[in-house]
Amino acid sequence: MILIIFIVVALAIVTFSLSLTTRKKKKRIITGIVLLLSVLTYPLTLPLLHETKVIHGLEGTASLIVFHLLILLGGMIVIIAGIFTKTEPNESIE
Repeated sequence: MILIIFIVVALAIVTFSLSLTTRKKKKRIITGIVLLLSVLTYPLTLPLLHETKVIHGLEGTASLIVFHLLILLGGMIVIIAGIFTKTEPNESIE
């Protein structure tokens, strides 16, 4: 059950990061880098979630690993999309 919740949350984070940065190349690349760096929080979240009894045993640990791998993959996709994103044309007011 916790695996499904983690997958839904990871997909929601990646979807929002893509949809909220449409046509904004610089913001999309920065968001992708933040998503890539968020994987580094794994050593902090694992003991925290074990201590609060949110995840139990190997199933919970594997679920957290899948969550962080989805975030990592999403960060790579956002950076690649940011590289190929065209910026909005500046409209001159006449």
